Amino acid sequence: MADLPTTYADPVPIAIIGGTGLSSLPHPPFTPIALLPPTPTPWGLPSSPISILSYTPPPPTNATAHDPTANSSQSSKSTIVAFLARHGSHHQYAPHEIPNRANVAALKKLGVRCVVGFSAVGSLREEVKPRDFVVAGGVVDWTKGVRPWTFFEAGMVGHVSMADPFDIPLSNAVYRAINRPGVLEGEGMGVHGAGTVICIGMLYYAFEDVEWRYVMLTVLACTIEGPQFSTRSESLLYRSLPTNPPISCINMSAVPECKLFREAEIAYALICMSTDYDSWHSVNEGVSVEMVMGHMVANGANAKRAVAAVLEELSQEGSEEVVEARRWAGASRGAVMGLHKRDGRGEEAVGRLRWLFGEEWVKGG
Repeated sequence: MADLPTTYADPVPIAIIGGTGLSSLPHPPFTPIALLPPTPTPWGLPSSPISILSYTPPPPTNATAHDPTANSSQSSKSTIVAFLARHGSHHQYAPHEIPNRANVAALKKLGVRCVVGFSAVGSLREEVKPRDFVVAGGVVDWTKGVRPWTFFEAGMVGHVSMADPFDIPLSNAVYRAINRPGVLEGEGMGVHGAGTVICIGMLYYAFEDVEWRYVMLTVLACTIEGPQFSTRSESLLYRSLPTNPPISCINMSAVPECKLFREAEIAYALICMSTDYDSWHSVNEGVSVEMVMGHMVANGANAKRAVAAVLEELSQEGSEEVVEARRWAGASRGAVMGLHKRDGRGEEAVGRLRWLFGEEWVKGG
């Protein structure tokens, strides 16, 4: 792709962040348009070049034309999407080393309004099997403050709401997309949604139906610091936490990604791809890289199909409000400007936020 343009002038409203198992989008069906080299932001360089691609849905087959569960309102027009590899093009960044603020800032500068992230996770529930997919609904932050987690510091204080860390309209659209029959392949494959994630590593989960795959939308995830996997005692602790719903999967990247996208006024949804049962389950002696990679190839193939399904869903007529995420426009400005008086604002901090949000955002207040 060395001969691709290195600039792209038009705004790109939709972005995909690929995690472990999804480091690129294949051609076909995704057609490369441009490859943007990592460009400096006030928070450093993003973790990878940003690919600009076009996706055009395939024409309906005779089978889908008569399938009442198929996406009958699917648009045939091309959708432009940006793709960034969270861990770098060569998976060179450990979870605590990912330049999350630079990643979010670089996507916002492109005009991105909604982001769907993919993440490998460990399952904390029996019903969420390896190779199942989960649409995250909540998160428990178990990180240790090693990684920067806010844009609002050094003379610009802001407090944004994180009650629902994943954008609900976008998560619902993602759920509908990957829950359609035929999107995810594999025997006993399940999709779950709206649960809680505990952010610590690279693991998530999903449920199974004997007739067809489905996504569950009430899933909580837990994010841990990593890069080590959990001890057995830790894994059992996460399972026992009295959240409602119970924590379903464990991961190392949902935080601070979800917090930074919220501060940047960008809608964000997360698809969790289960690779193992972490360390709590009696069927194994603990999670290992070998165990994770054993399921990663299958998850990666399904993730690419899921991206296509999500783009088809978001290109439908009537999805503009979900994609444009106008519900978040100005949300962070009120959290900052209503609290922090002008005389106390740090000049460097104001300059960084001007770069991120523009002059009108930082004016006044």
